[in-house]
Order: sequence, then C-alpha cells, then structure tokens
Amino acid sequence: MGGSMEGRWQKFRARPLALIALAAVAGICLTDMLPAFGAWFWLLPVAGAASAALVNRTGNLRWVLLLALVTFAAWHHTSLQATRDHPLRAILDAPGVTMDVQAEGEVQRPLRSDLPGAQPWEALFIADHITSAPLGKAFAGPTPLRLLTGSSGNTSLKPGRYRITGRMSLPSLPDNPGEFNRRAYDLRLGLTAQLRATEITLVREERFPISAQLVAAAERCRAWVTDVLAIDLQDRPKERAIILAMALGSMEPEARELQVPFRESGTLHVFAVSGLHVVIVGGILLALLRPFCRNRVVLLVLLISALFGYAFLTGLKPSAVRATVMMAVLFAGIMLNRNGDLLNILGGAAVLLLVFDTNQIFAPGFQLSFGVLASIGLFANWFSKPFRPWVEPDPFLPKPLLSGKQKLLWWARGQVAGLITVSAAAWIGSLPLIFHHFHLVTPISIAANMLLVPLSFAVLGTAILTLLAGTLHLVWLQALLSNANLAFAWCTLQSAQLFASVPGGNLYLPDASLESQPPAQMHVLRLQGGAAAQHLRTGGKDWLLDCGGEGDYAFVLRPCLQHLGLNRLDGLVLSHGDFGHVGAALHVQQDFGSPSVLLPAREPWRWDSGLTSMRQLRKAGLQGKPLTYGVTLDLGSYAGSERARALVLYPTNDIWARRADDRTLVLRIDLGPHRILWCNDAGFLAEKKILELHRPEDLCCTVIIRNQHATDFSLLPEFLDAVRPQLIITSSDTFPAEQKLSPQTLADCAARGIRILDQELTGATTLHFWPDRIDVLPFHDHPSFSIIPHQNAKP
Repeated sequence: MGGSMEGRWQKFRARPLALIALAAVAGICLTDMLPAFGAWFWLLPVAGAASAALVNRTGNLRWVLLLALVTFAAWHHTSLQATRDHPLRAILDAPGVTMDVQAEGEVQRPLRSDLPGAQPWEALFIADHITSAPLGKAFAGPTPLRLLTGSSGNTSLKPGRYRITGRMSLPSLPDNPGEFNRRAYDLRLGLTAQLRATEITLVREERFPISAQLVAAAERCRAWVTDVLAIDLQDRPKERAIILAMALGSMEPEARELQVPFRESGTLHVFAVSGLHVVIVGGILLALLRPFCRNRVVLLVLLISALFGYAFLTGLKPSAVRATVMMAVLFAGIMLNRNGDLLNILGGAAVLLLVFDTNQIFAPGFQLSFGVLASIGLFANWFSKPFRPWVEPDPFLPKPLLSGKQKLLWWARGQVAGLITVSAAAWIGSLPLIFHHFHLVTPISIAANMLLVPLSFAVLGTAILTLLAGTLHLVWLQALLSNANLAFAWCTLQSAQLFASVPGGNLYLPDASLESQPPAQMHVLRLQGGAAAQHLRTGGKDWLLDCGGEGDYAFVLRPCLQHLGLNRLDGLVLSHGDFGHVGAALHVQQDFGSPSVLLPAREPWRWDSGLTSMRQLRKAGLQGKPLTYGVTLDLGSYAGSERARALVLYPTNDIWARRADDRTLVLRIDLGPHRILWCNDAGFLAEKKILELHRPEDLCCTVIIRNQHATDFSLLPEFLDAVRPQLIITSSDTFPAEQKLSPQTLADCAARGIRILDQELTGATTLHFWPDRIDVLPFHDHPSFSIIPHQNAKP
C-alpha cells in the first residue's frame, strides 16, 4: 500500500504548479469560511516558511504546498479586511441603513454597465479618507467603492483626486430565488460598498493619466474595429451583433436576447469572448506571423504581446485575460524548452491570477474556464482511445504510400474524433459547475460544439481578414469578407437555435432535496413598482398567475423559474390590463412551451386605446381564452383523487369599469382543505361587488394574495370580516405613496389578528400546502411559520 501511495505521489510531483494552485485554492476557501482574525493572521506564512526551512532544507514539495496554502490564506485575509470585514459594512449591514458621508480619493476606471440594476455611469473609486458627520465617525485607509454618478448628471470623470459628498449603502439583496445578487457580486469584485454622489469636487487632476490614455486609445481602436467589421451589415442587426460579440465582446442590445439559444445549447463560450476565442486568435496570428519570423523566441514574444493587446481591446474581459495568461504561461514554457503539460500550465496560470485577485476563485467564469480545461487534460486522452482504430491508418502501411485523398480522409477523421473527445471531456468538466450556478444541464452541447466551434473559427478568421482588408483600404474586399462573415454568423445563430430547440437537449433542474415534497406549493414573487407574478405547482402541473412587466422578465422572472427547474408551463393566467402584471406574457409563451393563456372576459375594455397592455399584446399575436364569472378552472390533482380548482369570483358579466384595476380577475383557489384568495389589484368596487354576490362562507379563505390598488381603498373592514384570512401577502412599495399600505388597513388587520407579510421586507414568499397545514417561508431572514386552516373552510 505504501509503495502504491508513493507511486501516485510521484505522478502528482510531475505537476508541481497544479499542486501549488490546489493548495492556494484550499487556503483561500478555508480563510473565506472563517471569521476575521486580525493582522496577526500574517504570522501564518512566516511560521510556515520558518518551519519548512528548519524541518527540511532540501525543498520538499510537501512543505512548499503548505507554504502556498498559508500564504494565499493570509493574502485572501488581507483582501477580506478591506471588503467583507471592513467596519463600514458592519454599520451598513442592517436592512435599509444608509450613511451620509464625504469621501476623498482616486477615481480609477468605469465598471460594467450591462448588469441588472446598473446606473447610467459607475466607476471604481478608491477612497482613502471617509468621514460621516451625522455619525461622528471617520475611516482611513484604501476603501474600494462603487461610485454612482448618474443621479448627479455626470457622464464621466477625468482621472484624478476627488472629494465626493453622497450617501453610502450596500447594494440591495435579491428578493427572489435565482435573482442576481448584486451585493455578493460587488463583494467578490473587491468593493466595500456603493456611494451615490450628490456633489463632486475635483481636488487634483492627474497630470499623466497613462491608464486613462491607454483606455481611450483602446476605445478608439475598438470603435474603428467595430466600423470595419460592421460594413454593409446595417440592415442585419442580429448577425452584426453576433460578429461584434464574438470578436470584441460587445454586448449590444440585440445581443442580450441572442445569448439564450447559445446558453441553452451549451455553447455560450462560442458567443461571448472566452478562452476559445483567444486560442483561435492566437492560432490565426501564429499562422500569419510564422512565414515572416523564423526566430522562435521573437515569434512567441510577438504572439504574447498581440494576445494581451487583443485582451485589452476586448475591454479586459476576465475570460480573455484568463486565457491570455494561460497562453503566456504555455509560450513561456516553450521559450524555456519545457515540455508543456496542460494541468501544469493551468496551475501556473491560476497561481498568477490568484496573486492579483484571490476573489477570482469564486467567479463562475474562473471556475468554468479552469474546470473545463482541467477536465480536458484529465479525460480527453482517455476518451480518444476508442477512436484510435478509426483515426489511425494501418501501422504496417508506410504513410508516404498514402494518396492525397487518403491523407485528407484520415485527417478529417482525426479532426472529428478530436472534436468529439474534447467536447465530451469539456462537458463532463462543466456539468457540475453549470448545474450549480445555473441549474442547467445541456446534453446537446457535445453535438452543438462539433458544429459551432468550427463556425466560430470561421467567424473570427474572416473578421481578422476583414480587418486586414480595412487596414489596406481595400474596401471592395472588406465588403466581400464582411458579407461572407454575415453568412457564417447566420449559420452560427441558426445552429444554436436548432440545438437549443431539440427536445431534451437542455433541461433546467431544481436543487436536489431529500425532504418530502408537499402536494402543492406556490411562489409569490416580489416585483417592484406594483408588478406581480406567482407560480403554482400542483399535481405535476405548473401555472403562472400573472407574469410581471417586460423589464422584470430577463432579470427576475425567467431566472426564478429556471432556478425552480421549470422547462415548460401548463397555463398562464393574466389578471388585468396592467403592464406590470402582463407585460412579459409573450416572452413566457416563447420560452416555456407555449402554455395556454387565460384572461378575464372583460379585457380588453371596449374603449381602451390601442396603446394599452392588452391591446398591444393582442396586436403582437397573444391569443387567450376568456374566463367568465362563475367558471371553475381545473388546475390539476392535489393529493390522490382530490382536484385543485380555481373559481372566478370577479369580474361579473355586467362590469365595464373604466380603470383596469377595477376589472381585475379575482380567483378563489381551492387546494384540498386550503383556500387562497387571489385578489391582484382589486379595490373598493371589486370588493363591494364580491360581497354583494357571495356568502361569507363561500369567501372564507386562509390566505389572501394581493397587490395595492393604484388609487382606491382596498381591504375594507367588511371584506376582511367576510373572508377571515389568517395571512395576507401583499405588496407595499414605499414609492409611489399610493402603493403603500395605509395605517388604517394595518390597524384593521391587527385588530382581527391577521398576519401581514409585507413583501418589501420579506421578499418573495413560498407556501407549502400540506393536508393539515400551510408552511410559510419568506425569502429574507424572517422566521418561517405554519398556519392551520379554518376548521369550517370547505374545499
């Protein structure tokens, strides 16, 4: 056994950089899980180095690994002291807390503006002195902040030292499952907090802003490249967006929606600038430079410089920087006459990147880049063994005797086998990471990569030739190549859409759970601005009750449904003509299996203009079945032979109210012994009409789910007395004031012992419907609880 273990250790020793990288990752993760220790944490690497020197002076690799572990642990601890453990965060961590401050420091560079909730202009601001007069506190030392200047009217700031007055806070936490977590993202980006500027004073302009001048030069070069690549493509925005996204990483408005088929076919690395693009560009540049440069060292130095220039041109996309560093490590090994081992190269690149920023290890892109390449290094050779008889000619047949056609055939077989083995190995490596981060499994990606990787080579190769033609002012050749690239981009998009549409080719899966699942569950999402959406699952059927506004779809609703493992919906119920409730209906139909659409019979109103939400949706092709008063909708099974149903309580056939909120659909949802009243924006008119038509015993419900009426009274005392809810889940936005629950309503509910969940505080709410109770689970850190239904509530 000892000899076997020693033999395995000797195999690992052949890849020392990979082992050092693993030790560094272990040290970083260990520190991240532990609380703050203070400055003495830096004694660890000193003690480790001293121990290594005393115990073994021969440079034993085990001691080197221990030293790497404690060194990176201490280095990450230093990073956490400036972000997670900064005293500012302890003050700002309470919900809704802000702090008026004056900060002085350096404005360094703009930050990404394509993220959810991004402001018109954001920059990295390193404050070295922060004072808060109201709190009587001062903070010294470099503090990285996200500077927001959109509210003050500034579009950009010159490099230099600034004195900024404003309000400091932490980014809002996500309110719904699967929603983008801006606070965690900023923390991993190395930012302590965000500062919204109200007054900006230039203290001292930087005399020699070299970095700003380099960025400006890169932007000018980027604009020129964009103009050259987009020649004669003005009327083809989708193909133009794909070419620019693949060549430069430009994320134009058209490109954001085009990401979806690439993501769902497992080929997103083809669409966005990634390591694949850097490798392809490096290969093309090598082929172009080799005839003019015979000196290997000079050639590799030129290649490394060109690749770093390309990464800078893409805006220093993290994926491009990672791949460029990997290529630089590979080429450096070649210059030093070292045989390249993929795992060792990955280890060296990872160590270099983690020295600059230890938080990168927590970025999905970093994990996917190194995880996929490590998987290729581990499994590609093993996967290729079954193909060897198919790709290698008879060893007893001398290769010079092969005809040109035979050589071409064997070469083509080798390329196909290589694509299959590399794609399979990459898929194995990416599978756990993609599932963890995106809840997505893409078995179709192996086949998709076999076609889309060669197409991406064609797009990038043609783009480089187009740039060469543009440099030489050969406009006719430039236009010809641009149109050829149009064809390649069209094929790329159509292929991605084809693979993404293959049944079973991609699946969104929920988190695995060993706990028993309730017969029915409902997710009441928290959307801002009076918007609403709820997901109901019962008996294996999935229903969406309202779908939020169009602006909520990409960043809230779709990520939430995908996080829950939904690939299709059985039905979409729309309540009334409010963009905040129905605006995303077409997107839902397109992305979730064309569910049947149900809407109130009173929509659209006979005198609605053509610009109202329902008429706009009808014009765009939305077809729905009207739900009339008194109709019972079968939602599926509840438990065993019991059925889940929804009864239409409102609007009645004689209602033609002017305001959409007064025509809203009101449903009583029956789930076994439980009743839920789905009220939406119902106000005074709707509640009075419901009380007029129905007996109290028919209205009695355990839970009310509602939004605030825009202008009218709601939750009338007599309505509460008839329904007798035990819980009300409601929106209550601070702005505008009409969307806030009135003090009188809160008092009426408190007097009747009705519990209110204000979604502005709790975020989304999940309801688990068991035969004997309802479990209520708020998304934020509010305690969960259970409700026993009314004993006299009849299903």
